[in-house]
Order: sequence, then C-alpha cells, then structure tokens
Amino acid sequence: MNLAENSFLLKVLRIALIFTPFIFTLLYVPGFLYPAVFPRAIFLYSAISAILIIWLIYVFRHEKLILPKNWLTVAILIYILTLFISGITGGHFEHSFFGDYSRTSGIIIFIYITAWYSASASVFRPKDWVNTFRALLFSGVVLAVISLLGINGLALSAFNFLDQGGSLFSNNTFSGIYYVFAFFFGVILFAKESSLRWRVGYAVAMFIILINPDILNWELWQDPSMIKEVFKNPALVLGTARASSAVMGMGIILTLVLYVIHRIRISVVVKGGIFLFILVSLLSVSVPFIWSVTAQKGFGYDLLISQSDYQRPMLWWYGMQAFKERPLLGYGPNNFEYALQDTLTSDIFFLKGGNWADKAHNSLIDSLVETGMVGTLAMLFIFLTVSWYGFKRYSSTQDFSVPVTMLILVLHFTQTQTSFNTSTSLLMVFILLAYISSEYSRNILFTPSRRAREIALWLGSGVIIVMLIVGAILPAFYNRNVVKALGSRNVEKRLQVYRSLHSLYGYPPEVLRKITEIYTGTLVKNFDILKDNKNAMEGIAVEFNVVLDLYEKHYDQYDDNLKYIINYVRIVHVASLFGVDRMDRASELITRAKEISTSVPQVFWLSALQAKYTGNEALAFEEIDKVIVMAEDGRTKFESSGQLDGRFYSISLKIRDFLMDTSGSKKKQYLHLEGV
Repeated sequence: MNLAENSFLLKVLRIALIFTPFIFTLLYVPGFLYPAVFPRAIFLYSAISAILIIWLIYVFRHEKLILPKNWLTVAILIYILTLFISGITGGHFEHSFFGDYSRTSGIIIFIYITAWYSASASVFRPKDWVNTFRALLFSGVVLAVISLLGINGLALSAFNFLDQGGSLFSNNTFSGIYYVFAFFFGVILFAKESSLRWRVGYAVAMFIILINPDILNWELWQDPSMIKEVFKNPALVLGTARASSAVMGMGIILTLVLYVIHRIRISVVVKGGIFLFILVSLLSVSVPFIWSVTAQKGFGYDLLISQSDYQRPMLWWYGMQAFKERPLLGYGPNNFEYALQDTLTSDIFFLKGGNWADKAHNSLIDSLVETGMVGTLAMLFIFLTVSWYGFKRYSSTQDFSVPVTMLILVLHFTQTQTSFNTSTSLLMVFILLAYISSEYSRNILFTPSRRAREIALWLGSGVIIVMLIVGAILPAFYNRNVVKALGSRNVEKRLQVYRSLHSLYGYPPEVLRKITEIYTGTLVKNFDILKDNKNAMEGIAVEFNVVLDLYEKHYDQYDDNLKYIINYVRIVHVASLFGVDRMDRASELITRAKEISTSVPQVFWLSALQAKYTGNEALAFEEIDKVIVMAEDGRTKFESSGQLDGRFYSISLKIRDFLMDTSGSKKKQYLHLEGV
C-alpha cells in the first residue's frame, strides 16, 4: 500500500481515525446510569468497529496490507495477553473483560484502543498526527470553556447538570487528567509548527485550558487580593483537580528544562541521556511516595493526611497486602474489590471518607493487585520500548515533540499515583504510543491472494460485528431500557425490563444496585402512604418478587462478591414490608457474607436486623454488640486525630436503640438503612 495514495477509502479511514477520539472526548449522553463514562466507551467501541471494517474493505480492494511491526507493538500484545491470563486465573473473567459502568476500563477497552493504534500507525502520515493533536487540543478548549461556565466557574444555570463540576466528564479528577493530555498535545503541536498563526492559536488554546477551574483556583480571579497569599502558600493556585493541577505546573517547568537542553549544542546521545535521567528521576519519586503512604509515615503520608485524605493510605496498605496474597498474576483486571474483601479490616469503615472501593486510587498498586508482577513488568516493557523508539526517533530527527511525548506519559503516571485510568486516559496513552510507533511500523507488507482477502473480509467483519453487538449494542440497549423503566410508572414495562435482565452480562452488580437503590428508597419513604392501599401493596409485592428473582438469577456468578450479597439482603428486608417472605434466603446470604468477611460492619448490621425480623432478639443484640465493639475500637483509634467517621458509629447505635425500643413488641417493625 502506497501511503501517498489518495483513495477515497483511505481518506475516510484517516478522517474516522482522527475524529473518533475528538468526538469521544466531547460526548455527553444524559439518561444513562453513568453519563460521564459509559456512553463514551460505547461510542468508542462502535466507531472503532466501523473503522476496522473500512480497513478490511480497503485491504480487499487494494490487495495490500501493512501492519505495525516493532517491539512496541509486541509489548502491547504481550500486555493484553497478560490481562486475559490474569482475568482467567483471577476467577472473575467476565468482570475483568467488561469492567463496570463507572470505569469502562476492562480488557475490552484495550482490544479496541489497540485496534485504533494498529490502524493509525499503519496509515497515518505526519500531517495526520498534527490534525489528531489539533482536534484533541480543541476538544480540551471546549471542555475547559464548559468548566469555566460550570459550577466552579461562572456557575451559569444552563450548566447546572454538571453537579460535580469537571466539565462533561462530570468528575473533576477525570477532567483534570484529560486537561494535562490536551495541554501538552498543544506543546507537541507548538514544537512541530512553523506557522506563527497556528502557534498563536495553540498558545491561546493552552492558556484557556490552563485557567479553567479544574486546573487553576477560580477564587484567584474572583478575589485578586488572594494572589499575594500565593507566595506564602503556593497550593492556593491549585484548582479542583488538585493532583492534575500540580502535575500541570510540574510539567510546564520540566518542558522548559527539556527545551533548554534540546537547544544546547551537545551530542544527541548526551541529550538523550539527560532526558532519560530527568524522566526516570520523576518516575522514581513515585516509589518512595507510595512506600511512605503504605507505611503510614513520612512525606507522602503526611501530604495526604494534610489534605484530610485518610482513605488512600489504608487502601494502599490493603492493596499491598493483597499483592502479597497473589504476587504473580493478581486478582484480575478491575477486581480490586475482591482483593479488598480478602485483606479488609474494620479500620477503613471508621475513617473519614472510608467506604467501599473498587480501585486503590494508585495506578501502580492497582496494577500489582490486579495483574501482579507479570502484568506490571509487561507494562514496564511497554514504557521501555516506547522510550527506546523515542530515543531513536529523536536521534535521527531532533524533533522536540518526542521528549515531550515521553514527558506526557511520565506526567500521566505521576497523576495516577492518586487516581486511576478510565477509557479516556487509556485512549490518550495509546494515541501517544501510536505516534511514537508510527515512525517504525511500516516494514511488514502482505500481498494476500483474492481468496485470502475474501475470507479475511467476511470473517473479520463477522467477528467485529459480533464483538460490537456483545460489547456495545446489547449493554447500551440494556442500560437504556433500565433508565426508561426506572422513570416509568408503567409496572408492566418495568417487569418486562427486569425479566429481560436475566440474560444481562458484563455489568450485573452495577445495574441491579442502581435499580434497587432508586426503587426501594422511594418505596420505603412512601410506605406509610402505601400500606393501606391493598392494590398497591399487592402490585409492589409482585414487582419485588421479580426483582429478587433477578438477583437470584445472577447469584451463582457473584456468590463471592460481598457488595452483591449485602445489596441482595437489603432488598429482601425491604420486600418483607410488602408481604414478600424470603427471610430464609436472607439468612443463608448473611451466613455466606460472614464466610467472606467479618471485618465489615454492614454484615453485622444486617445480621442483627435479620435476627430481629425473624424473632431472635437475643441473637440480634449479640450481633449488634459485635459491631459496637468494632465501632468503639475505631473511636479509640481515630477520634484523637480527627480521622473518625462518625456515621458508622452512629448507625450502629441507631440499630441498637431500635432493638431496645422494639424489644418484646409483637408489632412488625422495620428499620431502613440508607447508603449501607
């Protein structure tokens, strides 16, 4: 295939490759269960599927196929293979493959972004990379403007839907991570551009990104007198995405340092060595930082505690304990909550902000826990190969965009020392990998026969379409139906959706939790109104039976998932208010929950209430006394340092008071626990 060729299919392919990441970052679809992330991933899977089919058609028509062949591509394929192996050995492959709604960072996302990587590295020309980075820089500007108009900036009423800030990402951390990518894409463009007009445009775009409220403290604009305080406390500059804001500042300083070195008249080998030293030094800071936090002493721990971040030190400690349990291949991608179950102590539930966690909020610890040493070393292999190709490219071209690209990857790793990757950040990483790879990937050429091309076209298209249906269309269909059912007053429509979810795969815990939290919460709040309406009570009982059947349908798959079991028990308890008696099943579930962990107060709360509802008041008091002891221990340990989260202690006391107040009563009593 001649890349200078200007065929229609090749134009379409390049345009699709450029605009897919651009549209992906700006996509916002209200009405889904997690608007900021899930619809983006569904769009990405769909768009890349279309790109792959166009690619196959192009190969069929032009009789030639070029694939990226270099050690970086090999490293990426090794990493994906490791993800599969780790997911299988971890015992929860389906969850590893799909991830969940709120992250969409399962194995499936790596398959699709690797497809984007392969296609772009094969067909992109240098100007295509410029256009890609321009599109992403512009998307960063659009998102930054929305942040400026949102709740942390000008707070315009039209942007009230952004109730968490964070532009269209609906999360300040996620948006902050993207702004770092977008800003330094501007630096890459600035380095590659000779036109003054374009350079001015890039500079303006980067400035807009830099001053949005997620990166720069908006109060400095609202109250300029605060500027003098910045000299006493530089942290006042940081926006709502504090880690990303700090990394942005660090990155700007290091970019200037790298540029000075780039301009010095010394050998390329010496420059490369200095670049490598700077980047490795920045990477190395993460190791003592993580050690300090997990050991709960030293500068890293003190930094997090100074920001009232008590949960991360505990999570990281749990993560390292889990890594020791499965050091080779880990628990499988996206299975941190299973690792947490195995290592959890009650401490985390009494810390401020403490609760369940599905990530360690540290990319290195997440990697060690989820994929073990094998997966972490595979990830390191990717970085080493991209560094090697980056060094070769800089040596031959003196292109300053190359060390900037390496800097972005290191800055992103630094960012995620207090966060985690989502589909957005993973795509941005692979775009940078493809950019470096593109210089060294056009060296394997196939000229398959017509018969081979026909087989490849039809077989490949079939696999892509099946993958699209399984990975994108059906999950989106399920998701949309759930949302419609939750907003519908038509009982039959809701029952139809519940029954259709028997075949749900990939995301059952998240879907069922969302359904039941909204539905049961509304019913309990209106119980006094409903209890005298016989028709309503009977209809609700029917609906609860269908919901509980749905939970039971997926139970075998999640019988070792503590969150799933606890939610299941809560639904049984609420359903009992409406005449649905599945208390025997709740007792079995609580027994299973205790086999998984006795360090979780929720298990004892529900166990105490279960005993109360089934008439065993003595056991109820025994169970709540156990959690009261846990609460007292937490109070003794954390109260003096101001770390105690009083919510768990107060809930425990509330349950004991309920047991005491209703002791001996023949009347059916119920206590609703919100947010359990």
